[in-house]
Amino acid sequence: MNIQPDYDQIEILLDKLINFKINDYDKLRNYVYYEKNRFKNISGLSAFISRGFLREKTLLKRVIRSGNKNEKFIQEIFWRVYWQGWLESYVNIWEKYKKDISLIENNKLNKIPNYQDAINGNTSIQPFDEWVKILKNDGYLHNHERMWFSSIWIHYLEIPWQLGCKFFYENLLDADVASNLLSWRWVAGLQTYGKKYIATESNINKYTYNRYLGFKLPKVKDIVIKNEDKIINSITASKLEKKYQNCAFLIMENDLNLDLFNKLKCKIDFFIIIKFNLGFVQKSENVVKFQKNLFKEFIKKEIDKKIKYIVFELPNENSAIYSFIKKNNIANLLYNYTRVGYEKDILDKLLFKLKDDILIHNILDDFYYESWQFCKKGFFKFKEKIPILLSKLN
Repeated sequence: MNIQPDYDQIEILLDKLINFKINDYDKLRNYVYYEKNRFKNISGLSAFISRGFLREKTLLKRVIRSGNKNEKFIQEIFWRVYWQGWLESYVNIWEKYKKDISLIENNKLNKIPNYQDAINGNTSIQPFDEWVKILKNDGYLHNHERMWFSSIWIHYLEIPWQLGCKFFYENLLDADVASNLLSWRWVAGLQTYGKKYIATESNINKYTYNRYLGFKLPKVKDIVIKNEDKIINSITASKLEKKYQNCAFLIMENDLNLDLFNKLKCKIDFFIIIKFNLGFVQKSENVVKFQKNLFKEFIKKEIDKKIKYIVFELPNENSAIYSFIKKNNIANLLYNYTRVGYEKDILDKLLFKLKDDILIHNILDDFYYESWQFCKKGFFKFKEKIPILLSKLN
């Protein structure tokens, strides 16, 4: 089964999750299946969550209403929320990563030992090479495979973790900046400094039902990674107000969700869809195709014949959207809070130019605002707050 970019598949996956898979999720979630059984024990919903089609909050509500409140599955959803909140609280980690990856790539990738073999699946490490092919062909890997993959990349092949992080981001259908970046940091021993994740032959064999029985890992390397200073920052967001005058509503192609729009009580004068040109990120053909088709599905089901809209692509059309806003006397610009990532970097440059002329409202849902207040330390501290956060959903 491959992930199809349509609403029908979301409902099919939700139905299978709530009625069947969730019952044994805690027992089976770490096992990896292949070919047609790849989603036998996992939801398969991550690609839709990452693009805003399905919010973590919405998924939690569906699970709670079903009565099948599997604690481990609920915790896994909150891991996503936690990673997002942590990165929003330490934005300098994102800035540091971008500088690091730029520096590494400018020093000629073909000079980095094992890198070309790794991205082409030619390392002679049987499971790793198969995972590369699966990732490139299907745009998906089980979470356990991702952990093993990144561990082999960093601690056995001795390739900079930043390159692996980018490789995943360019090839995963469900690529999420926070989850991806912080997971690679965790495996490297940076997120919890000094605590590295080292994949082993026995663990890989156990959770793949001996698919790779007899394979050998090379000698593990003692990688020394310098600790990084975390600089805490406040999260600045707007609260939803009752009325706005002369409004435009922005929706981003990486966050295709109308929950906020549907809550608005005021008249929206202009509905603007923002697309992004991430030319510096070489996303795979699979990812580009999936995102384009998901966007078409969103327009077809949610927008066409319902809402009059205009599309701009940033940063190419920064001047055009600026002129449009000025020409139409737009006084208030509303949009869902945009999370740390490449798209936010591009959007912020436009908003900086507009900030003296109009009121900008980046509205963060209360669930995320409250959850992220507890994300400044480790997950296990955050986990203590999950019952409180769930009670507010009810």
